[in-house]
Amino acid sequence: MFKQMIRKQRYVLFALMFVLIAVGGCRSSAPVVEVKDEPFFAASKNADLNQVTQKIIEAGKRRKVEMKVITPGHIEAFYAKRDVRAVMDIKYTTEHFSITYKDSSGLKYDPAAHTINSHYNTWVKNLKADISNIYPL
Repeated sequence: MFKQMIRKQRYVLFALMFVLIAVGGCRSSAPVVEVKDEPFFAASKNADLNQVTQKIIEAGKRRKVEMKVITPGHIEAFYAKRDVRAVMDIKYTTEHFSITYKDSSGLKYDPAAHTINSHYNTWVKNLKADISNIYPL
């Protein structure tokens, strides 16, 4: 009887541990953060798109994000750390900008649920904060 009770307790303990691990593992995924038409903190009426481009590139360099100008007003941002990578599109004018998800590997992106490892969202939020404050030029 005592052995059966211990066996039952072990079963309950293992089941509880499995549930905690499963729930804990899910917590690392979150809805993809996308920045839409975010205004610059102190946009200048005299700003030139080329100046804004250079400042966004500088903001990316501070975060170790590689930036590639695709067209005026569109930069592709590439971030890699250890065995993960993320690609984002940054579209902008002299007054506002957007950061959207483009591609990734190692971040468990789920296109159906539009979720990703929460580290990606931290990178986007940090980049957003730096780009928001590029003025004065």
